[in-house]
Amino acid sequence: MLITIFVAASLLMLAGVYSLFSSLFLSLSGKGPKNWKKLCYGSLLAGLVLGLASWLGTFWMLLPYPNIAGEGWFAGFPYVAVYVDGTGYHYHFNFTQASVVANGIFWFLLPMAGLHLYGRHWRRQQQKAA
Repeated sequence: MLITIFVAASLLMLAGVYSLFSSLFLSLSGKGPKNWKKLCYGSLLAGLVLGLASWLGTFWMLLPYPNIAGEGWFAGFPYVAVYVDGTGYHYHFNFTQASVVANGIFWFLLPMAGLHLYGRHWRRQQQKAA
């Protein structure tokens, strides 16, 4: 299950990078909706807030993970940064810092993916109208 989440999050992150560049290109070309630049800036600001919040709030994003020894939690979503067992002991991994950075990047790019979907919908509407 964790591998599925990791793969899906990685694909969403790649889609977010594509969305970032295509949305900025559409903004620079001037062929988008009249409020496109405001939406781009708002999406970047929302992504910055979400990215910083996920960076600072990694230990508050806990996913329960029951095992033989009892209840445990994975900290960080969608990329697991730390495992906390039932007694409260933290197990850091070799990739903990990379996971925290990846979580921040993921949450930064997520609003841009939504903006990209809106831009595609708008372009389809323009093509139908023409």
